Amino acid sequence: MKDRNRTLYKAGSYIYIEGDEDVEEVFIVEKGHVEFKSSNERVNTHGNNAGPGDVFGFISSLSRRPRMETAFAKVTSSIVSFSRERFLSLLQKNSDIALKLINSYAEELRVYDTMIFPLEGGRDMFLPQDIQLFELGSYYHVNGMKENATYVMSRYMELFPDGPNVGKARDALIQFAGDGMKGIPPPVTEGIYRRYPDRQIIFCEHEPGDELFIIKEGRVKIVKFHGGSEIILSILKEGDIFGELAIVSNKPRNATAISFGATILLPINEESLMKLIRKSSDLLKRIFTAVSQRVWFTFIRTESKFYEKPITRIYAFLENKLIEENISLKSREPHAFNFGIDELLKMSHTPASALSAAMAELTRDQNLKFQFGQTVIDNSSLVASKARYYKARDHLYEGGDNREKVPPSEDLEPGPEIPFAHEGETDMPAVDRSGRSDRGDFSTLFDELESEVEGDKG
Repeated sequence: MKDRNRTLYKAGSYIYIEGDEDVEEVFIVEKGHVEFKSSNERVNTHGNNAGPGDVFGFISSLSRRPRMETAFAKVTSSIVSFSRERFLSLLQKNSDIALKLINSYAEELRVYDTMIFPLEGGRDMFLPQDIQLFELGSYYHVNGMKENATYVMSRYMELFPDGPNVGKARDALIQFAGDGMKGIPPPVTEGIYRRYPDRQIIFCEHEPGDELFIIKEGRVKIVKFHGGSEIILSILKEGDIFGELAIVSNKPRNATAISFGATILLPINEESLMKLIRKSSDLLKRIFTAVSQRVWFTFIRTESKFYEKPITRIYAFLENKLIEENISLKSREPHAFNFGIDELLKMSHTPASALSAAMAELTRDQNLKFQFGQTVIDNSSLVASKARYYKARDHLYEGGDNREKVPPSEDLEPGPEIPFAHEGETDMPAVDRSGRSDRGDFSTLFDELESEVEGDKG
């Protein structure tokens, strides 16, 4: 496959279809106009259309996951496509554009937050930042997590010295001190690394962020406080990157990071990030892969929340889990999940009133077998087919159509100069089509980063 191609699409022509697993290419509109549509109209991805100079299709391509929407030419359009590897190499030469794309990721995740949490009855996200930070500290206080409460209450007093709850925060810290809690020791600095003990907050939701982190050793738990409880978003492992969205968007952290066992991290600030992106193709690839996957998985989880019928949400959940575990929805092979029917009903948020009907429907499905702590699928493609069947017949929560109207003219107007649309072609290595994220050799990455970071400090 060529690493760059230019194609003229007639009005109404499809560029790609929602659910396509061929995601090797990223696209840029050179001239014309592209629109996007999804089977779930309430969940929009990166806006409803793209004009000259806009990049699209990169989230699915960089995360190596199926297309999130259908893209078609609204008018006759000239589209430049790049291979995934070529696109990443071009971003490395244009770090300003790379940061703008990461910023767009951050905005998309925040949009999904505003969509998904109100569906679950939450009001927290509409409160001022200082109130939300104090409520996070209060949650840890009430639940006896003194170390976490001390960190959050201390940050509240630092960030909002005139806040309405400063007195309560001070009283809580005095109480902790009386109980023998003498504050949180800072992480141990080991050269350019920081060592955190088990269950220590690295950063908390609602505080400013000026660093991203790469896990050298150990694991990190990412959680979000919502509706009076703590929700685990993910458990990150060696080589994973987190905290990058806050430093490029200049907005507060949208989740809390907590060490999960003894952990060693490499912190990188925004100034160093710009330099390292230009020098380390591996770092750039890891950042964009990590953030793309986060956006993609947040998107499909958000989408599944909008289905009204519990059975639809259950099959949508199973379909999403297949994708998360890199199982093609076209596969006819069996696959086993490490959760039983009770866990499946709980994770898909099936209400108590619908449990009996949902369980009866699932046990009638001869493609599914439920064992103790396991759900076994005989044919993965049949789960995808059934998910599509239920989705097509489900009543979706209604929402207005805010899509921007595009003039019907098919005349191509000259578009702005695209920063790398005319770059020359180079021979590219074979592309891995397995759909799996390449975690690579971490030691090579850290050797490279150590050299660069220590060089900056020298």
